[in-house]
Amino acid sequence: MAANGAPVALLAGRKGTPIDMGRTFVDGRRVLGDGKTFEGLLVGLAAGTITALVVAALVSPALEMQTVVLTGFVSSAGAMFGDLAKSFFKRRAGLERGERLLLADQLDFFLGATLFLTFCERCVKPVLESFVAGLILIPLLHALTNYIAFKLGLKSVPW
Repeated sequence: MAANGAPVALLAGRKGTPIDMGRTFVDGRRVLGDGKTFEGLLVGLAAGTITALVVAALVSPALEMQTVVLTGFVSSAGAMFGDLAKSFFKRRAGLERGERLLLADQLDFFLGATLFLTFCERCVKPVLESFVAGLILIPLLHALTNYIAFKLGLKSVPW
């Protein structure tokens, strides 16, 4: 969640460089849109990796630093990939930035992170129990954090 939420919290109101560089797809719509920026990608990767270090220090201090950093980075990259993939498909469906796509908006980053971790040989692997808990808890936490971000003026919509 840190990788997905940090760009909103830390870059709110700032105009960044769009990852798609303003390009359109064959359907004439933007590939990703202005909301997906290189700055947001870098902030997400850094925030997710730093969060992994903090959580590991608190919960599993015996883990090797290299494993923690790699797991944090890979899961953050997966989370950002999941978010970018969702944006790509939303644009293809004609949905604009900020338009709601139930469950995809809540689970894109979680599924992307899980997928990337599954294929990382040196990363801490997600276990079935944590995956199921994530499927249940993340939509609830996502709704709560988005509502808070909306109330704080960091987002224009509460979802």
